[in-house]
Parts: sequence; structure tokens; C-alpha cells
Amino acid sequence: MNNNQISQAQKNLAPVSRQAAAEGIVLLKNSDAVLPFRPQDTVSLFGRCQINTYRSGTGSGGAVNVPYAISALEGLRANGKIRLNEDLVTTYQDWIADHPFDDGGGGWAAEPWFQEEMPLSDEQVAKAAAQSNKAVVFIGRTAGEDQDNADEAGSYRLTEKELDMIAKVNRHFSDVIVVMNVTNIMDMAWLNTVENNGSIKAVLYSWAAGMEGGHGLADVLSGDQSPSGRLTDSIAYHLADYPSSANFGRTDRNIYAEDIYVGYRYFETFNPEVVQFEFGAGLSYTEFQRELVTYKIEGAGADAVIHFDIKVTNLGKEFAGKEVVQLYVEAPQGELGKPSRVLAGFTKTQIIRPGANEQVRVSVPVASLASYDDSGVTGHRSCYVLEAGTYQFCLGDSVRHAQTIAATLDLEALLVIEALSEACAPIHEFERIKPAQKK
Repeated sequence: MNNNQISQAQKNLAPVSRQAAAEGIVLLKNSDAVLPFRPQDTVSLFGRCQINTYRSGTGSGGAVNVPYAISALEGLRANGKIRLNEDLVTTYQDWIADHPFDDGGGGWAAEPWFQEEMPLSDEQVAKAAAQSNKAVVFIGRTAGEDQDNADEAGSYRLTEKELDMIAKVNRHFSDVIVVMNVTNIMDMAWLNTVENNGSIKAVLYSWAAGMEGGHGLADVLSGDQSPSGRLTDSIAYHLADYPSSANFGRTDRNIYAEDIYVGYRYFETFNPEVVQFEFGAGLSYTEFQRELVTYKIEGAGADAVIHFDIKVTNLGKEFAGKEVVQLYVEAPQGELGKPSRVLAGFTKTQIIRPGANEQVRVSVPVASLASYDDSGVTGHRSCYVLEAGTYQFCLGDSVRHAQTIAATLDLEALLVIEALSEACAPIHEFERIKPAQKK
């Protein structure tokens, strides 16, 4: 391709990038319907990442040449529906001019995880509160190859200046929105204090959303689009709640204390109460209802596929939106032991208008429900197997809120899906864990 063709291709893909940025935003809290912004709102922006918005992480994945990158401020201004406190914007612009973005000198893995925040006085925040009725606080983080996040302030945890910024904004505003412009989930314990939990009405993860990220964020904050992203991680109350934390960074060998129960599988099976925001969580500006219309099994044995036809209805009266339909399965414990439930399939609807509905299909290959028997406890060593019993399916908007539906897969006998041979087996014994038998 020549330069003109490349330039045209970039222009054609810009709307795709913008849409991906908007659809990837995960809204975790929205008390009192503080979002989206309304025409009568005036909004004060706090935090330098309104201007120095992260578009990507670092390393090879971040070393991408783009013709431009829309900051959050640029996106909000261009949207045309959001009135900003421009006096405060000017204050940040002037401060950033004297305290430019620190890229670490441009070397490999040299860029710091975070950028220093502008110190705020109570007088500054009080003045902003007198000029506006809502506040957005931006928290920014990056990470990348050879620069993984760490359990430190300025990385996984907030810095003292960030905590001070949040505290002062909460002191003077009653409607506060926090935007997490980050490349990974972070410690959210600061949200649990009495002061923050009362004043912080909304929290969303906008991630590092590429060159059109600022436009995508503005589309969601303005209500042009309803948020439809969902968490692909579990956010626990404390880092120590993750079973992998105790063994992170070992130099002698890897220890998987959680056995096969990785991520949400561990939390939902053994310790659900330590989860602040569960896998699959994410709010919309409207409300959806999901109904199983029918399900059928095509094929037999290892080649069988289960098709679920699901009706999704927008119960709201104001906002259109997309919904992520999540289908989970609760497998019989058998000899191997299983997580309490596992994501079996998902899909996202098209835009559904208020009062309208759409029927979607989620197809689940039976083979994808199999478990690997590395020890031969089922009598089939080195095989993927489906143990006998009832596989109960659940439908909902997160792993925690999925409800059982009238759909099961019933196996009278164990089914071998695939027979393999052992290679690179563990040389150290490890503890196998198994939940209590279901009653």
C-alpha cells in the first residue's frame, strides 16, 4: 500500500476505533443516575489525564505510530453536549505546560506507571464547585513489557496526591464521577470509605482506548451511547484476596495455589464475599430482560452443539443500548471437581430501542464443557472428558447474577471428548482442591 492508501484506510477505520472505545467502557457504579450528563449540567474535570490521556500501554504494543490521539478533554469538547468548567481546564493546561508528560526519556521500559498530579487546594476545588454541579476525576496508569504493575502507590494503588484529589473533590461536590484511564484493574479500596462511597456516584473504566478513546468516552458520558462493556476480571476488595498473590514473583518455580480455579472460577467457588466487582459486571443506562426462548442439541457425542435462542427486551423508556448476554454452566462435581460455574458462551445484541426486543443465539459446543483428567481419577488419564450428571445452564448479566434456566445437558455416562498423551508433566507435587459436593 502507498501512503495515500494507508491514510485512507486509517480514516475508514477511525469510526471503528471510536465505536470499540465506547463499547469497551465498563460502568461499575451509577447511583442516582448521575450519568449520562444532562443539558443543565456544568462539569469540572480534575486530573491531568483529561489532557494527557493514555491511549495504550508501553512496550511493543504501545510503540504504534498513530496520526493523532484524541484526549478525554478533546472528546468532551468536540461532543457539543457537555458544558465544561473552562476556567479549571485552563488551570490544568497552564500547570501541564510547566510540568510536561514524563516519558522516562524515551528508553525501553523507562516510562513511569503514572504522571504526577497537580496539587489542589480547598479554595481551588470550592471555586470549581461554585461554577459547576458535577465533577469528573481522572485516574491514569500505564504498564507494559518489562514494566509490569506492582503493589505500589502509583501503580496498583493510588498515590497520596490522587487520594488527596479525590478527598477534596468529594468534600465540595455531591456528584462525583471517577474515570479510570488505565491499562489494568486497580485497587478500588478507596471507594469503600464512608465519604467516598457517598459522594462518588459513578465509577467507570475507560481503559487505554486507542487514538479515538476521547471521542468514545464522550459518547458514553453524554448519553449518545449507553455503556455496554463488561468486566473480564474480578476486582477483589484486597490484593491478598487473590490466591495467586502469595506466590507472585517467585524465582524458584511457579506455584498455582488456586489449582484449576483461575480468576472468577476461584472466587465464585470458594470465596465470593471478597469480590467487590464480579466477572462480567457492567451497568447500562437502561434495563434489559433476558428470556430463554428455546434450546436444542444438534449432533451427538463430542461433536454435539447446544443452541440457545434468547430474547432480550429493553425495559427502559429513555435510552437505547446494547446488552451482553452471558450464559454460564454449572457442571457436576464428579471425580475431578469443577468450579461452581463457568462462562459457556456470550454475545452482544445490536442497539435495542426502548420497549423493543431482539432475539440472539448463543451456541455452545459440548466439547467446550469438558475437563482434563491428568491423573486418571476418572479412569481416562490424559483425556478431556465430560463426567456423567446434569449440566445446568444459567443466564444473566454477570457471573454473580446469572439465574438458572430451563436448559440442561444430561449425561448418563462419562463421555471421552479427546484422548491425548502426557508431555511436560509437573515434576513437583501440588495440592489439588475440590469444592464440597453439591446437595
